[in-house]
Amino acid sequence: MFNGEAIYQAFSSAFPLLTARDFQGGRVSFETFPHAVTCALRGQEGTSAKEKRRQRPEVLENAKIDISGLKSIDDFDAALCALTARYLVEGRTYAYGNVEGGYIHVPIP
Repeated sequence: MFNGEAIYQAFSSAFPLLTARDFQGGRVSFETFPHAVTCALRGQEGTSAKEKRRQRPEVLENAKIDISGLKSIDDFDAALCALTARYLVEGRTYAYGNVEGGYIHVPIP
């Protein structure tokens, strides 16, 4: 989490935080959450934090992502967030939250 904050601070001037519910294009940063991404992409199958080492790689493989180079749960989480960025650009995310507290973007399968 601290590394994510440091990265955000380093890039925030070039990639400002997306503060709207919908992405309108351009360079932005946005918030997402790997567990929520996994839940969204697993649908009705259910998701368990206890099973994240099995379920998260499975979600990536189902999205046709090569996971052979991913070793840690942090690697899988980063890949899930990158996958969410693809969904965001395609206009296929749902934004939970509000203007005051911010939005968390999650893929719409």
